[in-house]
Amino acid sequence: MKPLLIETERLRMIPFTPDMAAAVHLNSLDEDNRRFVPDEVFETIEDARDTIGFLIGRYDSEDGPFVYPILLKTGENIGYVQIAQIDHGWEIGYHVAKHYTGHGYATEAVRAFLPVIAAQHLIPEIYGICLAENTASVRVMQKSGFQQVLRGAGVYQGQECEIVKCVWRSHPDKRSTAYAGAMIREAQTVRNSLRCFDNHDSRIPYYELMLEQELTDIPEVELPKGYHYENYQPGDREAWITLEMTAKEFASYAEGEEAWQRYYAGREKELETRMFFVVDESGQKLATATAFYDIRTGDNGQTGWLHWVAVRRDAQGKGLSKPLITHTLQYMKKRGYSRAVIPTQTTTWLACKVYLDLGFRPIPQNAERNRIGWGIVKTLTNHPALEKYESTDLRKILGLDQVKLDGKEYL
Repeated sequence: MKPLLIETERLRMIPFTPDMAAAVHLNSLDEDNRRFVPDEVFETIEDARDTIGFLIGRYDSEDGPFVYPILLKTGENIGYVQIAQIDHGWEIGYHVAKHYTGHGYATEAVRAFLPVIAAQHLIPEIYGICLAENTASVRVMQKSGFQQVLRGAGVYQGQECEIVKCVWRSHPDKRSTAYAGAMIREAQTVRNSLRCFDNHDSRIPYYELMLEQELTDIPEVELPKGYHYENYQPGDREAWITLEMTAKEFASYAEGEEAWQRYYAGREKELETRMFFVVDESGQKLATATAFYDIRTGDNGQTGWLHWVAVRRDAQGKGLSKPLITHTLQYMKKRGYSRAVIPTQTTTWLACKVYLDLGFRPIPQNAERNRIGWGIVKTLTNHPALEKYESTDLRKILGLDQVKLDGKEYL
């Protein structure tokens, strides 16, 4: 059986790839994961990588286990959902990293995962077992259609304790081959979508893109409750580099240092009024943007450049980017700029969508030189602002082999 892409309104569940090892390692170290599923804690990235390698090799098996990482639509890897065969049949497991709990992600993932995997493998019932004290896990099963069959003394993780055992059953009609085929075809339709591409996805051909907007009617977008803005202060360089790294702008700290030296070294005093951070109630910097200018030609007082917009991966999806961008644009306008420019690229296509949503449009000269690049963004976003651009056939450009994850085609 080919592995599937399973998608919900906020989540994607796709087969593992080797580059997920770091996220899997970190997620597994959660306090709750250590407490409730200690067998699935990976003390090192190498341990996670070895396990991922094993799981990748099991997707074509009929016996499982079938384990799918859970990703936010922004690309952040937040946990996993799985089924595996044990003594009494198939059993489900799931985990969402602690700093992502409370948003219903586990329930959303389990609800979508169960019918598709059960239909693909003709599994009539799936069990769920957890410690009775793990009330969050019990609620996930209850909300996902499981029926409780036992609450009391039992064995969990090799020890006697109080457990809750539940079972999820397919509707009798849904055990048929016809129904399974329909579910698989529906899942494959989703799998064939372009949404498997992440922001900063190295598989996307790189084109430099430039957008512009007149600083007249700038929308006002409020920050969500619990967040506030802070300006750059001396000593914030490390925080900026670290934030940009978590947003995948840099592959290493050294690369961040190099960018700082190129763009900001010697201009730190200006940053005290031009660089902004979004900060949470604990004081953690979660997002940043700078109201700057073209460093090659200097500040002409008319055109401001929106520089290095980034949101931490674990803060993406919280509604921080648009308020931050509009806040920065408002500052540009107050400073006297009449026009704003954003330099970006096709690999950050999700950011392009945000800019287009806020009224930015391709600079004509750049669009003429990079029609293929803008065609790629149109293909990935289907944004109405790019109606006049021709969609780019990524199959044709990349070749089928380059749009596969571990030999499985997703485009």
